[in-house]
Formats: sequence, structure tokens, C-alpha cells
Amino acid sequence: MTPDPRPAPNFLIIGAAKCATTSLASLLEQHPEAGISRPKESHFFSMDAQYQVGWDAYLKLFAHCEGRKAIGDASTSYSRIRYHRQVIPRIKHHLSAPKILYMVRHPLERMESAFAEHRKTPRGAGLMDLNDAIRRQPMIVDSSRYWEVFDAYRQAFGEEVIKVIWFEDYVARTREVFHEVCGFLGIGDTFEPEWTRQDRNERDEAHAAPAWEPGLRRLVLDAIREDNLRFLDHFGKGRDHWGGLYSV
Repeated sequence: MTPDPRPAPNFLIIGAAKCATTSLASLLEQHPEAGISRPKESHFFSMDAQYQVGWDAYLKLFAHCEGRKAIGDASTSYSRIRYHRQVIPRIKHHLSAPKILYMVRHPLERMESAFAEHRKTPRGAGLMDLNDAIRRQPMIVDSSRYWEVFDAYRQAFGEEVIKVIWFEDYVARTREVFHEVCGFLGIGDTFEPEWTRQDRNERDEAHAAPAWEPGLRRLVLDAIREDNLRFLDHFGKGRDHWGGLYSV
């Protein structure tokens, strides 16, 4: 069979949500050897409605990427594997050996930011506060199960094709981490984008940390503790990496 000559993704930014995926995608989009789907989040492999539109329609999102070495789809829903069971099998079916970028963040701060975004959507408009959202939207918690997601992808594609990007490192050393990502993707790792053009999710404005109910906070930490500790241990991070969240 003759290979399809049309541009198709060879890397995916899979999430997690609220971990600077939009920022990273916007920097990569400036790179002369890279391209990102338009729109950035296609949700093709995760959302049934998008997948049913078909492969040909999906490839049209990359028509502007002709000749680029690194072509990416940045859809945070690809990390919500509990809710999109077919996402990894679909990726394996269509993409031979994609590189995976997985961005992670302090798990509770990620939940707080996700709640702040979600409540501005039609589905989240009726949520009273963070605690209400946690009880009614378990996906907010499950998106901080980093080991579960990482392990599923490494079993499917191999650990060598996955790069984990720690939000705290990305914020503190954006230039250095960006160049590391470029090297991982096999494109020029000395390229300097226009840093002032770095896009962020439009709902990422600063917000006051919501108040957790102590009992619910403990239940959430108990639910994700083993997962997060396994993730931290695997990458040689101290258990105090997230400000002592798991240090005791």
C-alpha cells in the first residue's frame, strides 16, 4: 500500500489539563520545523463525535504542516483514559509510533485551576464551589492520577517515547524546558520563539485559591496518594516535591 503523503501527527500533547499545554503548543507552533493542529485540541481520538467524522477530516487539521518534521495534536482529553476508553487503541490504530508529551502539576493546584475553568462553561455554571465540583465531577480528581495515565501510555507505546514535563519546572525554566522538548521531538533545539507571543488558556487568569473542606481534601489525597507517590518515585522526585503534600 502506498503511504499517505498528507501531513499527520507524529507527536501528541496529551495533558494533563491546566498544566500549560496551551503555552507549550503555542511555542512549538512558532518553530519552523514544527506544526500544531488547527484547532489545537481536536479531541479526535477521545471524543466519539469527533472520531466519527473520519480520518480524512482529521488530516485536514494539519494541512498547513506540509514539510514539518514534528507535527502535533494537543488534546488534554487524551489523558482522561477512564472516560475515553478507546483513546489509546485509536491512537495505536492510526499512528505508528507517536511521541508523547505529558505535562503534570501539583495535583490539588491542578484541580483548583480546572475547577476555575470548568465553572465558566455551561456545564459548570451551576457549581457552587470547588467542593461541590469535586463531589459532582470526579473527572477533576481523576485527571490528577498521573501514574495511571503514564503507565497506560508506556505499556502501549514504550517509555522511551514519553516525555514528562513538570509544570513547576516549565514555569521556572520555560526556555530550557522548551529546548529539551525540541530535542526530544528531533527538531532544532536552539530555536528562540517570540516568548511574548506565548499563548495561555484564556481562562488561566489568576484566581484566589478556593477553600477546601478539610475532610474532602483528605479524601481526595487518600484517593490519589498511592498513584502520585508511585509517579514521583518512578522519576526520582522527592516526596516533598509538591510542597510537602506527601512528605508525611
